[in-house]
Amino acid sequence: MNRVRGDDELWDTYAGAHISCEADGHIVRVRGPEVDPLPSDPLFVLTAWNPGGVDRDRETNDEAERVLEAELTGAGRAWWPADGRSPDDSWSEPGVAVAGLDRAAACALGERYGQLAVYELTGDLVRVVRCVDRAVYRERPRAG
Repeated sequence: MNRVRGDDELWDTYAGAHISCEADGHIVRVRGPEVDPLPSDPLFVLTAWNPGGVDRDRETNDEAERVLEAELTGAGRAWWPADGRSPDDSWSEPGVAVAGLDRAAACALGERYGQLAVYELTGDLVRVVRCVDRAVYRERPRAG
């Protein structure tokens, strides 16, 4: 998850993202105006796109995402393709929704792929967690 802006605006942007994943052949809305039940609770969402907030070409981003997916598969993790986007659809990034992680493991994975933060979703909440120190920078209802 990456968008370079002022700190407060950056974290607010992350917290307002709409997130979905594809599970069992269906699109599951995990964060947005309307939400579906999570395929796993907690669920962590992250990406390998644009490490450090620096835009890269699609081919490089897609390759990094394939490496992330292969790592998860090789580790036996349950994961689903995910998509995070702004409410106005001005940006989006593909990623993965991962089951069976705790916050520290999700943040360590995000750090390996150069990410500033990961999403931690529970039945009612979405938390934006900064990878470097595992701190929750924003917490919002999942629906909204």
